[in-house]
Order: sequence, then C-alpha cells, then structure tokens
Amino acid sequence: MTSETNRFELLANAMLSSGGQADPSELHGFICGVLAAGAEPDNERWQRELAEFLDLEAVPADLNRGFLQLAVESRKQLGGSDFSFRLVLCDDDDIVARTLALGHWCEGFLHGFGIGGAKAKLLPTSEEALKDIGAIAQVDADHVDESEEAEQQLLELQEYVRVAVLNIFTEVQGKQTDDGPTVH
Repeated sequence: MTSETNRFELLANAMLSSGGQADPSELHGFICGVLAAGAEPDNERWQRELAEFLDLEAVPADLNRGFLQLAVESRKQLGGSDFSFRLVLCDDDDIVARTLALGHWCEGFLHGFGIGGAKAKLLPTSEEALKDIGAIAQVDADHVDESEEAEQQLLELQEYVRVAVLNIFTEVQGKQTDDGPTVH
C-alpha cells in the first residue's frame, strides 16, 4: 500500500497535469462521501463522477488508475473491522496548509455524500456529525493560530472527522441491509 504522503503527492501531480480543479484531500473526501452515502459505483460511474468532480472532459489514464485504486482501498478501510481508515491529507509542516486540507476533505465529503444519494434517515448523532463536517469545511486560513494548542486541536478535529465518517458509513450500510428482504 502506498504511504498517504506519497499518495497525496502522486494524486496532486496527476490532478495538476490534467488540469483538475481540486486537491487530493478534497478528492478523497468526495470518494468517502459517495461511499458513506451507500453508493457502490462501478468503474464506469466512478470515472464519470471523477470527470464531473474535476470538471474535465476526459480523465487521463494515470489519474483514473490512481483514483480507482484509492476508491477500492477507501471502501475496504471504511468497511473493515480494524478501523484502519485514514483521511488523505497533506503532510505539510505548515498548520495552515494542513487545516485547509482538512477543510477541503470535509467539503469533498459533503459533495460526495450528496452525490451518493443516501436514502435512509440518519440518526441525530450522524446528522450532527454532518453539520460539524460542514462547519469544518468552512475553515478560514486567516483564523488559524500557529501554536501547540492549535496543533492539538487540529489532530482532534481530524480524529473526530475520521470517526464520524466511519459511524455514518456503518449506519448507512446497516440501514441498507435492514431494508432488504429477509431470507429464511
């Protein structure tokens, strides 16, 4: 498996060379949002969603390959029992850059969750988590403090988002299997 830092850089380079209008954090958030909403896109739909998300006429093969690999790995991590799911964020020394990356991730997640079309009514805790993710997506770089306390708060926010997404994914998946026919 590719390290998250290396994956971020590879995706950033592929997106930049293709002219895509997003960053890798936002793209990963989008993937996770689609999956958390309960959608199970096939490769053709993923490619179409990627082109629309990045506002591209055609997706270069290397970007499509990296995107599909990230989507498959994200699905495995979200559905796994080992809680290995991690947000793809930049590994910059600058707290402002990392804070903005988390905001972009959250923005992508909300976009993907909307595209994924979750049909089930969420529990109040998940509804609240979606609102919190929306608030985090509105982060303002001018209000980011460079201190150890801010560093700790950023780590706590990242963990909150990670766990919230796992909970939303699990809840939606559970409701989808509950709605199906019972086989005896």
